[in-house]
Amino acid sequence: MKMEKYLMLLVMSVLFACNSQAGYVLKGVFKGAGDGKAVLMMGKQVICDTVEMKAGKFVFEGETPHVGFALVVVAPEGKEAVQISLVLENSRIEMRGNWKNVGMNEEGDLIVKGMTVTGSRNHDVERELSEQYRVVEALPEFKKYAELAKKVLDTPEILEDTTFFWMYRKEFDAYMARVKEEQLKIMAANPSVEAAAYWLCFMMNEMPLEELELVFGQFDAKVRESEFAREVRENVELRRRVEPGRPAHEFTLAQRDSSLVSLSDFRGKVVVLDFWASWCKPCRASFSWVREFYEEYREKGVEIIGVSIDANKASWEKALDEEKLPWLQVIDETLKGGNYRVGELYHVLAVPMFVVVDKEGMIVVRAHMEKEELAAVVDKALKR
Repeated sequence: MKMEKYLMLLVMSVLFACNSQAGYVLKGVFKGAGDGKAVLMMGKQVICDTVEMKAGKFVFEGETPHVGFALVVVAPEGKEAVQISLVLENSRIEMRGNWKNVGMNEEGDLIVKGMTVTGSRNHDVERELSEQYRVVEALPEFKKYAELAKKVLDTPEILEDTTFFWMYRKEFDAYMARVKEEQLKIMAANPSVEAAAYWLCFMMNEMPLEELELVFGQFDAKVRESEFAREVRENVELRRRVEPGRPAHEFTLAQRDSSLVSLSDFRGKVVVLDFWASWCKPCRASFSWVREFYEEYREKGVEIIGVSIDANKASWEKALDEEKLPWLQVIDETLKGGNYRVGELYHVLAVPMFVVVDKEGMIVVRAHMEKEELAAVVDKALKR
C-alpha cells in the first residue's frame, strides 16, 4: 500500500513538472504579414531577442527573471513595422491579429486594430485596470462628466473660465473616485498578480500612507517583493521614513555664496524647512505671511531654511534678488533623472511644502500649510 502511494506521488510530481511553465513561449500569428522579423525587448538588456517571421508566424522562447512590460516589434518585409506592448510573464502567450487591420489609433500610433493577447494573466489584469477609465466614463451617471471632458479636450482654454473650471472639477473628482474604487476591487481580486500591485504606482501619491499600506499589504509576499512592485515598495518605505516622529534626514546644501548649511547645525532649535521654487507662484505668494511668521518666531528659537528645487541656479538667484528673504536659503542638488536629492529624501512631490523638525531633530509634520496651521504646529513643538 505504501509502495502504491509512493508511485502515485511520483506520477503526480512528474505530471506537475511536465505541465509547469519554467519560462515563456511567446507566439505571434499575424495573418497577411508575410515574412520578416520580430524583435522582443524588455527593460535595459533584460531581454533582447530577434527571430524570423514566416507567413506571419514567429515564436520567442526564453525565461524572464521577472514580470514586466515588454515590447514586440513586428517587421514584415517591405511593410512598416508595428510596435506592440504587453506584460511578459513566464507562461504560454499568443498574440494574434490581421495585418490588413494595421492603422493609426487616436494617439497617432501605428497598431494592429482588433489584435488579441492571450495567456498572460498579468497582461489581462493590467488591461482590465487601464480600461476602467473608459468603462467608468461610459456609465450613465458620468454622462455629464464625459460631455465636459470632451469640451476640455476640444478647447482646453475653457478651463480659464472659473465657473466652468469648478463645475468640471467637481465632475472630474467624482469620476476619478469611481475609477479608483473599481480599480481597487480588481486589485483585491488579484492578490497574486504582480501587474495589479504595479498599478498602485498611479495611485500611491494621492493615497494616505495608511491606505496605501492596507492596499499593498493585501498582495502575496511574492508580489510585494517583485520587481514590478519595486516602485510601490520604495514609496511605502520612503513615506514611513518621513512620518511624524521619525528622525529628520540630515543634509548639507550650499547657500548663494557657496557656504554650506547643514540641518544638524540647528539642533536645539525648531526648524521649518520651506521647499519652494522660483517658478512656483503659490510659493512666492506665501512669502508675505512667512515673513510675518519669521519675525514673530525667530526670537523664540525657530529657524527657517528655504530649500529651492530650482534646476536653474540663475533663476533662483534672480528670485532671491526680487524677494529679499531674511531667512536662510539653500539650493537643492539635482540628481540624474531630474529629481532633487533633499526633496527626494523628504518625499516632496509638489511645492510649497513645509517640514517642521523639533529641537531633537525629529519630524513633527510634513505638509502644505498656511500661517495659522504652521504656527499651531510650531507652538506645540516649542513646548516639548
